Amino acid sequence: MINTFNKALFFWGLYLVLSNPAFGLNPGTVIKRTNSFTFINNEIDNEYFIAPSLLDPRFSGANVWTKLNSNQVSLGYIGDVTWAHSNAYKDMWLENSPVSTPFNGIRCTKATDCPSSGYIQPEYTDRNGFYRAPAKIGIGGGGYGFASITATMYEFLKNLSVGQSQTFSMNYCSTTEFYDPASGGRCTDAKYGAWYRSDITATKNAQIDLHDLKAFSEIWIASDGKPSLTSNSEYCEYVANSYGGQDIACKMIEYKVEGLANIHSTLYLKLEIDQNKLGFSPSASYVKMKGDAGNTWYNYGTERSFKTLVTNGEGYLSVLFTQNFFKEFLKQAGNMQNMDDVFTFSFRNGPTPESGYYQFSSGLKVDIHPREYSISIKPVDSTQTALEGWIGDNKPIEFKYRVTQSAPRKADIVTANVLGESVETRGQKYCSFKSDDSTVEVAIPAYLSYTNGLGEKIEKYSGCDESQKLDITNALWSETPWDQNNSGYFYQTELNLWFPMSDPVSRFSTDGQDWLGIVHAEGKVQVEAKWIGVNK
Repeated sequence: MINTFNKALFFWGLYLVLSNPAFGLNPGTVIKRTNSFTFINNEIDNEYFIAPSLLDPRFSGANVWTKLNSNQVSLGYIGDVTWAHSNAYKDMWLENSPVSTPFNGIRCTKATDCPSSGYIQPEYTDRNGFYRAPAKIGIGGGGYGFASITATMYEFLKNLSVGQSQTFSMNYCSTTEFYDPASGGRCTDAKYGAWYRSDITATKNAQIDLHDLKAFSEIWIASDGKPSLTSNSEYCEYVANSYGGQDIACKMIEYKVEGLANIHSTLYLKLEIDQNKLGFSPSASYVKMKGDAGNTWYNYGTERSFKTLVTNGEGYLSVLFTQNFFKEFLKQAGNMQNMDDVFTFSFRNGPTPESGYYQFSSGLKVDIHPREYSISIKPVDSTQTALEGWIGDNKPIEFKYRVTQSAPRKADIVTANVLGESVETRGQKYCSFKSDDSTVEVAIPAYLSYTNGLGEKIEKYSGCDESQKLDITNALWSETPWDQNNSGYFYQTELNLWFPMSDPVSRFSTDGQDWLGIVHAEGKVQVEAKWIGVNK
């Protein structure tokens, strides 16, 4: 009986031990790693790009998918290539993170298992990192210990001084066991798994700021391919070519570089052309680029080491449009009116093949028109593409435009109208302004006006009604000859679009309710010209 009692007591004690386990993974030895990087601050598109001088430790990439991203397979990330576990849950966090919420989730590359966001969403995030991201297989499924970098981290890196270093105390944990991070559970509590640590010290070698010129230029092409510039083309100039003709050089990007000497030579730049948008494939020598570091023009599509193109401090990246390009443009009936991103630049960072590609817009918008019998409309002030006002204010919202017609003589008929979403209220059409969620719609009137040849102001109600066209044929047109032979002219006049803020109809929403908040609308002004007897 005594033996039986002792055996039962021993078993009960063993049961208590098994029902209260004290598991947990042991952290690995901290591995110290270093890298350096160039930070590209793209103020044109409000985007960022990290270009490190080494592949490992991983610390590279852009914060967004670029507009033309056929060569971009990964967004920005940080991590260690030796941290690789497929089909597992992953936690990644920083000790004493310098920013709140530094990571989005597990970074993945373009693949079936990778969401369009470029990362696999975790179940939980906090100030230092993310927890329980379900990774699959390989880099496309998030199988590596790479953390996708958040907007707050990019802002932190942008604000680091050139020459400054930051150490990121990285933690990576992987397990196949269940845990609930929202209730405080962590991968490190698991019985089986892996926990690695690394101190990654990143030094900011240089910063490249890309500025928006907030400008546009118009190039008008004669039938022989000879280009002409009008008064609104301050960033473009004529360049004599070797065969006696004229090319056009335009400053497309304004830059500021700090730390040029420390930029690695394998950060490359090239000029790209979207041939589908342009409508044809120009020869490589027809369009060229250069920076301020020299006088050599390089064919589009040709990579050059970025540091050999630019100077330290402020400068420009320019594009040369040759007369041969303009001839081909006319021959192929190319399209270059209101065409954004036909001409772009791209970085390729040699050390980082997965995340080292970044394409960005030019800061100068260029329109190309045939010189004979053409018309265009552009803002007088290219920075005023969006304005705001207050309902009830006596001051209207007003946009000013410059209309240019180019021909041997003025057009016989010139009209203008407003294109935009409209709404009909009380039997009349108005421009439709809506809240972000489209739950509030407000009717706002719109008018077009110009000054005629007698100096009189002429106006017409538009209301975003496409059928309401204003005849501006008899406007006060200035004349500028094409050439010394007066073979043709640029005729220019101003056209105004304005939205009254004091109309009673705008005090209520279209469903008759009082409203409070912000509404907005987008649209454009269209001009048309007709020369009688000319088949254009």
